[in-house]
Amino acid sequence: MRLSYIQSGLWLLMLAAVQLALFPIFVEMMFQEKFIFGTIEWGGLLPQTQGNWQLIFWIQAVASVAGIPILGKFYYPQLGEDLKKLFRGENPKVLKLAILSGFSLFVAWEAIAIGCWQIPPGVVVGFFLIYPILTTLGAWKFWGYRPHQTRITAMTIVTIGSLFALKVPAMFAATPIQGFLGILAAMVGGIAFASYLLLTYRGTRSLHPLPFSAIALATLLGFASLSLIFPLPGTAISMPLSELPRLMVGSVILGILTLVGYSFTAYGILLAGVTRGATAIASVPALFVLFGAILVHDFLDLKQIFALVIVILGLLVLITEPMVRQDWYD
Repeated sequence: MRLSYIQSGLWLLMLAAVQLALFPIFVEMMFQEKFIFGTIEWGGLLPQTQGNWQLIFWIQAVASVAGIPILGKFYYPQLGEDLKKLFRGENPKVLKLAILSGFSLFVAWEAIAIGCWQIPPGVVVGFFLIYPILTTLGAWKFWGYRPHQTRITAMTIVTIGSLFALKVPAMFAATPIQGFLGILAAMVGGIAFASYLLLTYRGTRSLHPLPFSAIALATLLGFASLSLIFPLPGTAISMPLSELPRLMVGSVILGILTLVGYSFTAYGILLAGVTRGATAIASVPALFVLFGAILVHDFLDLKQIFALVIVILGLLVLITEPMVRQDWYD
């Protein structure tokens, strides 16, 4: 039974990684016109500014929260009752964990956005990928889940493969201060995302993943709303009204990807364990490169193809590990 739990969780995490890899592709299409499958022209809805990034962030957070009741109706009818119990104060610790989880996710998103405005996204993602290591160390520190050799091997292979899959231009940053701020933001994002995974794992052991995700995403929406109400200097929104209908459609797609991706993550790490979850999600950069090649025909060089093979091998090690080891979480 435990083996089936782990493997089910790993497949959910693989699906979550697919959702999270598709997300930046759709965000990029919001700012730049692309040909989907080489035939369907779509995108270029907004000028690429920090304010417009915040707007997309907020709209897709609204769409993801709005989709929670629909998902609950078909997948978990007890959603409303569980939320009422939480807000009546029956389990305040789990409520705090869910709120902290949503806040950690917000910090991770904001940090990545800030980093990408300072240095190339490939460099940002490279430093952001410290989170699998931090997640593993956190699980070891807080719950005694000491990482075993096979899992360390899988994590190393997947992380190295994802790093090689990224395209990093020769110019690292325009100025030293931009380079420092970009790296710092990426590392803060990695720490925040590791915190999100650890908090989600801890919370979903006491509460079903869907109501937990509902509270986390609602918290995410709350902080995203504050970032629009009290914007940072230089983050004004610039949106042509004629593009509003297409913007709404694109943001709904992003909202669905967010809701499905983080719901699968919450349920997957509950079943498979937090360290396996962090390793599986570390494949997102490589999957992003692969789907970019499939959907919008981004060119793959030999280094990236080799990197994708490395990531696939690492994921195979991760998926087959439960067949060799009979442990559940440690």
